[in-house]
Amino acid sequence: MKSYSLSSLLLLVVVVALILSQILMLRQLSLARAEVNDVRRKFGYIKVVDTTKTYVAQIAENETDGDAYRLWIPKGSRYLLHLTDANFATSDSPSDPIPTKSLSLNQWQQGADTVLSCTIYWENNAPRIVVHSKTEELFNHVLPDWNGASGPSELTWFQAGQKEYNANQNIQLMLWRNTTSQRGILLWLEPLANSEKRRASEEKTPELKSDEPSK
Repeated sequence: MKSYSLSSLLLLVVVVALILSQILMLRQLSLARAEVNDVRRKFGYIKVVDTTKTYVAQIAENETDGDAYRLWIPKGSRYLLHLTDANFATSDSPSDPIPTKSLSLNQWQQGADTVLSCTIYWENNAPRIVVHSKTEELFNHVLPDWNGASGPSELTWFQAGQKEYNANQNIQLMLWRNTTSQRGILLWLEPLANSEKRRASEEKTPELKSDEPSK
C-alpha cells in the first residue's frame, strides 16, 4: 500500500486551498465588474484624458423616458444651454442655429461633473420638452402654434459613447423634428465666447438675422 508523508499531505492541502481561494477571488471580481458596469450604465462614466477639454457621455439606462448625459466640465469653462425651436430641413446638425431660449450655466465655472436629462412628450396635441439637471429644471417648453402637425418624427440623440470637445466647440445633445412640418427642437451647448462672437456679428449685419438656421 502506497503511503504519503505528512509534508506531502500538507502540500496538497495548501495547493487545494490556493485553488479554492483563486476561484473565489475570480468570482468576486466578476461580480464586482458586473456591478461597476451596471453603475456606469445607470449613471454614466467618463474617462478624463485631457483636463482642458469638455467630455460628454450618454447614459445608457436612466430613470426617465427620455435621454440623459453625463458631462465633465473643466474649471474656467463658461457655457450657455440653448433650446432652438425652428424648422430644420434635415435631421443633420445645423451649422449655425439661432437660440430660442438660453440659460447661462455659471455654476460650471469652477468645474463640474453633472448630469442633464431631456424628455419630450405630447401635451394637448403639442410637443413639450423638459430639460433638468440633478437639482433643478432648466427648460420646460411647449412648441407654440403647433397646429396639430401630424406625420412621423425623427429623433437624433447624442451618439453613444464618450466624446471630447475643445473649449471653442458647440455641443449638440438632441435634435427632434416632425418630418411633415419640418419643425423641431435642438438642444445644444455653446461656449460663452462663441455666443459673444455671434452676437457681435449679428449686430454688424442685422439684415442677416433670421428665425431659422442659416444654410
